[in-house]
Amino acid sequence: MNLINADCLEAMKDIPDGSVDITITSPPYNLAKRASGGGNSKTSYAGWYPDEMPEVEYQEWQQKVLSECLRITKGSVFYNHRVRYAWHSRNKHRTPSNIYHPWDIVSAFPIWSEIIWFRRGCTGHANRRFRIADERIYQIGKPHFFKDNGFLSVWEIVPDRNDKHPCSFPLELPSRCIKTFCPLGGTVFDPFMGSGTTGVAAKNLDRNFIGIEMDAEYFKIAQKRIENA
Repeated sequence: MNLINADCLEAMKDIPDGSVDITITSPPYNLAKRASGGGNSKTSYAGWYPDEMPEVEYQEWQQKVLSECLRITKGSVFYNHRVRYAWHSRNKHRTPSNIYHPWDIVSAFPIWSEIIWFRRGCTGHANRRFRIADERIYQIGKPHFFKDNGFLSVWEIVPDRNDKHPCSFPLELPSRCIKTFCPLGGTVFDPFMGSGTTGVAAKNLDRNFIGIEMDAEYFKIAQKRIENA
């Protein structure tokens, strides 16, 4: 296990081309929670790192990260994101359709498959819209390993209720990617490690893991969780 407390773009410069088997990650969603005056932003998001970049800069940043992930990954990059409505004043760069879709970030990359993650519950306020009950996982790049585990393109998985991180992965999500697309003893990478769920899944399934997290507190949590796995 190689855990790195740093900015992911800087740290990835030192990782050789094609040195990991798969990448599994979920970035900060740029939800501007710290700027929000409502909902649960003052409780579960208290102390969270700033997540309020101008949207144009955010998307450019994400595309740079994905390009680096593809450089260092032999097989596929699994990228989890969600649809975000952009009606409120905190969003500095709105789109004409009033929505930010993950496709805006990934459309220029070689998409191998798209997975709908049905969360069995909703996120956000309705605000006269149907509540969001799904997220997207894009498999970018052709896999170099495949084991048919019978998984479909819609995954019904309940989100993790990890009170140490407001947006942590459910363990089953990275586990499915690893079981299907990473050989035994292979290496899994996550540039936005958060509380370390992808690392826990890798360790549980006898794979190596490289994880990067820039927030010092989340990095400590991830270290402890992976060590205890």
